[in-house]
Amino acid sequence: MRSIRRACVPVAAVAACAALTGGLLQAVPAAAAPTPSTGDAPPPAASGRVDSPDETLGKGWKTSEDRAVTGAADAKAFKILVADEAKAYEWKTVAALAEPGVPADSWIGNQCVMDDSHVAAVYAPRAFTNKPDLMQGGAFTAIVNTRSGEVTKLPFTATLAYFDPTCNTTTHTAAFTQYRDMNDMAQVKTQVITVDTAGTTVVKTGELRGQVSSAAPVKGGVVAGLGRDLVRIDGKGKVRRLARGDSIPFDIRPMTRDRIGFVDRKDTKTAQAKVYGGSGEPRTVATGQLGELELVPGAQGRVFLTGRPQNVKVEGSGVTRLDAPADTDVSSHGRLAVTPVLTPGVRAGLTRIKAAGKDFDRPAEPEAGVRSRSGTAPETSDDDTAMTVTSTVTATGKEVRQQVAPERQSPVEGLSPALTGDAKPRTLRRAAAAAPDSHDPRDTDRWCSVSRNDLSVQALQPTPNQVEWAVDMAVRGELRSNWIRQGDYRGQSGLLTTDPQGLFPRPELKGGGRIPANVLLGILAQESNLWQAESGAIPGQMGSPLAAVDGYYGHSAKDTLLGYWRINWDKSDCGYGVGQVTDGMRLKGHEKTGETSLEPALQKAIAVDYATNIAASMKILADKWNEVHADGQKITVNNDDPSRVENWFTAAWNYNLGFNPRSAAGQNGGSWGLGWYNNPANPMYKKGAWDHPFMDVSLNTNNIRDAATPQYWPYEMKVMGWSAWSIDSGFSYGTDGRQDWKGESGFSSAGFNPAWWTTVADRSRVSPPISTFCNTKNNCNPASPIDCPDEACYRQFWWNQENATWKPDCEQTCGHENIKYQTLRAEPGRGYRLKNGSPVCAGAPAGSDVVTSVPTGTPTWSACGAAASTGSFEFTFHPDWDQHYEAKADLHSIGGGHGGHFWYTHTRDENHLGGDGNRMTIGGEWTAGKTYDLAAVYAYIPDTGAQTKDAKYVISGAVGGPYERYVDQDANNGQWVPLGAYKFTSTPKVTLTNYSKGATADRDIAWNSVAFKPIRGRFVQRSLTAAAIFDPNQELNSNWPVSTEINSPVRSMKALYDWGLGLADKGPLWNNPEGADARGLSSEARCPTAKAVGECTGQQTWDAADQWAKDIRAGGSAPRADGSAPAMSIPVWMAMSNLRPDVSKPASEAYKDPNSYKIKSDVNVTFVVGEDGKIVDGSAASNYRARVGNAHLPHFVTKIMKTIEADYGIPAPDIDYTTQDALEYGNVHTSHPYTDGDTPGQAYFPHFRQARVDDAKQCVDFRAVGGGVHGYRAMIGHKSINDNVKAWVDKVNASLQANHAVKRFAGDVYAMFFKNSGSWNNNMGGSMIGNAPPIWQDIAAAFCADGSVKPTHLQRNGDATPSNGIVFQSYMPDLYLYVDDQLTDNLGRPSNRRISGGDWRNFSNFPATAPNGNAYATCSNATRGSGGNPWGVDAPAPIIGDGPGNRPNKVVHCDDPANEFTTPLTR
Repeated sequence: MRSIRRACVPVAAVAACAALTGGLLQAVPAAAAPTPSTGDAPPPAASGRVDSPDETLGKGWKTSEDRAVTGAADAKAFKILVADEAKAYEWKTVAALAEPGVPADSWIGNQCVMDDSHVAAVYAPRAFTNKPDLMQGGAFTAIVNTRSGEVTKLPFTATLAYFDPTCNTTTHTAAFTQYRDMNDMAQVKTQVITVDTAGTTVVKTGELRGQVSSAAPVKGGVVAGLGRDLVRIDGKGKVRRLARGDSIPFDIRPMTRDRIGFVDRKDTKTAQAKVYGGSGEPRTVATGQLGELELVPGAQGRVFLTGRPQNVKVEGSGVTRLDAPADTDVSSHGRLAVTPVLTPGVRAGLTRIKAAGKDFDRPAEPEAGVRSRSGTAPETSDDDTAMTVTSTVTATGKEVRQQVAPERQSPVEGLSPALTGDAKPRTLRRAAAAAPDSHDPRDTDRWCSVSRNDLSVQALQPTPNQVEWAVDMAVRGELRSNWIRQGDYRGQSGLLTTDPQGLFPRPELKGGGRIPANVLLGILAQESNLWQAESGAIPGQMGSPLAAVDGYYGHSAKDTLLGYWRINWDKSDCGYGVGQVTDGMRLKGHEKTGETSLEPALQKAIAVDYATNIAASMKILADKWNEVHADGQKITVNNDDPSRVENWFTAAWNYNLGFNPRSAAGQNGGSWGLGWYNNPANPMYKKGAWDHPFMDVSLNTNNIRDAATPQYWPYEMKVMGWSAWSIDSGFSYGTDGRQDWKGESGFSSAGFNPAWWTTVADRSRVSPPISTFCNTKNNCNPASPIDCPDEACYRQFWWNQENATWKPDCEQTCGHENIKYQTLRAEPGRGYRLKNGSPVCAGAPAGSDVVTSVPTGTPTWSACGAAASTGSFEFTFHPDWDQHYEAKADLHSIGGGHGGHFWYTHTRDENHLGGDGNRMTIGGEWTAGKTYDLAAVYAYIPDTGAQTKDAKYVISGAVGGPYERYVDQDANNGQWVPLGAYKFTSTPKVTLTNYSKGATADRDIAWNSVAFKPIRGRFVQRSLTAAAIFDPNQELNSNWPVSTEINSPVRSMKALYDWGLGLADKGPLWNNPEGADARGLSSEARCPTAKAVGECTGQQTWDAADQWAKDIRAGGSAPRADGSAPAMSIPVWMAMSNLRPDVSKPASEAYKDPNSYKIKSDVNVTFVVGEDGKIVDGSAASNYRARVGNAHLPHFVTKIMKTIEADYGIPAPDIDYTTQDALEYGNVHTSHPYTDGDTPGQAYFPHFRQARVDDAKQCVDFRAVGGGVHGYRAMIGHKSINDNVKAWVDKVNASLQANHAVKRFAGDVYAMFFKNSGSWNNNMGGSMIGNAPPIWQDIAAAFCADGSVKPTHLQRNGDATPSNGIVFQSYMPDLYLYVDDQLTDNLGRPSNRRISGGDWRNFSNFPATAPNGNAYATCSNATRGSGGNPWGVDAPAPIIGDGPGNRPNKVVHCDDPANEFTTPLTR
């Protein structure tokens, strides 16, 4: 029934972990567990059903109601598996539990059975197990309907200690436990929540002091262990002791007739199974060794005793003895016992989780669990293979193995309410067929009237002058058709004539008067920054109508990044344009309560035309004024003269969040008026509103920065501030629309004329002191306003007084309207002469066919007219779990670039919801309208909306393709960029997505036009590969004086040989060869039993050391004199070396695996040679990829760490870590060295100067530099690695069982591979291997029209042979060069050997004794040869040096060290 398995005890976290930790955590180490002997177990049944069920299962299986349930941790989700005996236990996956977008190398969990149709579960990413605070109460929770596959995600999180959740099959409930403050046992708090099968909370204990363990639900409360007591806790948190145990009770099982089964510990090794009958002392029904006795729940209150119990006396107790192993999931009627199922991505990380759980639950359990914490995980399989479930049939004693076919069921898509902040459970049905990809940028399923990204409804971005003119006209009722330009983009609305105040006449104010222009401008400034179109459109450009993305899509501000983009159409507010007009702006059929949708033409006019929008906004503002001037609910300010700015304070307050009318007071506890949220006295505004008026630069010029923190002021204070000081629009325009540029006469970026006051001091009092709306009249204390916890509390402070005055002399001291356009006049001109953003209507490459970003004939409403495209352009959007297309929210249409239109979005990596098929990924594809033989391809980069440094264009349909071409859009704004020329065999296509490694959604990427230009000539494709490998015969002798500069075995091969033998077996001390021999692990006796005691060495440790000693002796202490590649050598057993490559193989075969090289640089170049023998302009293109290979922890290190764990019970240290720029710049990888030994190399910042044609048009030259550091340096850059291994060493040293050799091994391995002595001294006293300098390759070459290749370095390298070769490389390791996939020398001539061997002596030199001949500091070929490095990484000296973990952000080419590059790509 419920999984207790201690080897599968996750401890988890919530991805609301953002709230707990601010981010995701590293994974726990992946240790492996030994494969148990399967005896005579048959192979897995191919069909998934038990073979020969009559024989295997026994009689009655066809009519049995027995149901088995188990859980399986997996890379994609925690899976719930079900099998019925009546179907011969054919397993099926009924649910896959995960959280969309939450990174995880695997998902883990626990489950328990509530009834025959429902399972309760906790689940979380495995990586969360590293944090105690997340373990305490961070796992996601859910109820699974095993019949329908429905998943109800619960709105709280819980611990993932082994006992959580616990179910009661008589009440059909599940108890989830939450812990807090467990790091301080005096402060520990527990809460237990019990739910039913619908996920409804039926009991909540409230917060309890102390650690309540193994809580199980019973009617009206829970039973649990508290100290040594078995206790009952009711829904009010009242604790009552039921019985006293010998230790803390665990395996607590509610039974029939109100009995409770549980287990406690008699001593450090003995467990006791007991039954409490409701009174008196508990009855002991069995004893056994800890870990070998277990009580497991079954259907309808059954409880089974499993394992190897002794003194069994279960008769009449309600407990049934089963012949089944402990640590199994027992089926509902006890007929099948299922061993833990391990799937790919988990391996032995689960055993770490088990240990992590011990502090929360079972005392002394770790000893019992050590048995499964080393070796290879049982029943693991590759991602594409079936899971294997191993079980014991209790009736026949037979072991069966069954395969669960790999199903393609995705995790149930839908965020847990614990992530989104929702208070109710969320039931998710099994996903229907996934929605197809969408290719339409419009939101066809929207609820708002006008779709974003609809090319038939585009808005003009007005200049600030146009907005101010429209306001000045509107407040006087003169914003009419006779003053407005008709037609053009305004015709999109379908209205024959645009007449703003014919549609929305100037409203009448109660009490008379009119709205001051500056107040309305303040409203517009706050609502939209004076924008009618989206923010990416510059005044004068067209763009999608401004519809605040969060309001248009109903995004929830409470959601995390993972949930923010989720679309909730029913929550759309549909605010459009400069005034963010919402009233009537939903589609018919989707109106808000009490709303009537406007006619479609009117809705379009409000969305497209700023003047119509302003007329509608003014009407709304007047309505807000009138609402607070209605009889019986007047809320006025000062002398209530509408011509004075301050007197609009309450109307502006009302404009933002609405008014709570007096008529609805009965629904609000008798309260009515203006809400507390926007009250200036609200403590949330104490950083701003309590200090000074918004934007009051007269008090302090630095207050101009208030615009960066508007959240510190309530809405109406911001409106007052804009009215008084205006807004900086960032642009300056004349009334005719001409854009003024900075430095030109008359430049002013003020958005509008602010209102005027008689004195500066009067202006500074535009907003009231906080006591004006916080005083005895609303029970508010201005000295300390209450920060309310909920809405009900706020109601008591709602403001409803008829008048509030802070300027009794308002006639003299209040602000006056300041109209700029005092004379009625025609509409100011549209923005033109834009410094950036003017549409480019011509200039495409001569003779080319242009494919635009919109269909041909689409109006652009610019000087370019309708689009003229010779092909097609199409987007691809991927659906989310709700079958919406979230990425459309981050796509923007702009009337600029080539042809008057382009699109842009933001670049993203996987952590920012990008990547292949992810929901915020957008792909755009241009398809040519005809076929070509040879054609050059160009992409236009607009001068706005294009900031990414590495846009990857993929050209397909060509010979040898597809081709990847990277473009720095930011460096090529406003230009046609050649992507190269290609020989096409099918219709050309060019694709571009917004995915980029390391992208954080803060750089724009644009899709504009692409051009195909037919050319004639000969297509040429060339390649170059430089590969560096660490040879197994590499000499490792340094130039260091033996005792003065370094005291480490890495100073010579003899020292390494002696060091290894001294640890593994015996031999001379490496640092004192004349002294007594060192005695190592296998020199001591091999312990006679599995328990390691005394001076002997544990059996597994001795065996591993013995093998290591054999490897050491086989490898010897010197390289082979004949240069041949040894099977064993010091570089081999130290895991430094690669296999020597087969020189007869092409590079594409020899270096497929990142274990086959240390650095690999690939350059691909294409061009066309014309009929005149010259390279055709625009035909050259290139690509560069710089990679570093895997390093590895030596096998003897990880192997012996694990054997020490097995022999001595000392858990191997957690050495999992995450590397930035792993193997390739921009990659992120989590390493599990116990699993594969890999410590991926860390790539450093590369640079590629793309191929360009020389002046004679005979050659195409390029320059590239890249490389990085080996994995140890990246690994120990994580201080946790040092700390974890040091703590392990301390435990080994403290062990009474470990002998001197084990202790010396632990200390030496720590110092050699893991020690980081701290950032203060840049690890100067730490691991010498971890301090190794970077290795690098610097390439400069040209491919020529005549077929030749030549070096083009700017300086010679005296350390290289020849000194003017194609590739210059660091001293280490060996260098091989391939041109067109074939091995060559360093001048590109065919060869059958390496170019150079590794120079360890110079590579390992100290800067102090060899200032040029060392690998630290900046390289310079002219003066240092192969010394130094392109990033200037220095030796690990205190303060000024560089320690492990550094990530350079700039680079030089070693033949030109004066020129530094801070972007990886230049043309």
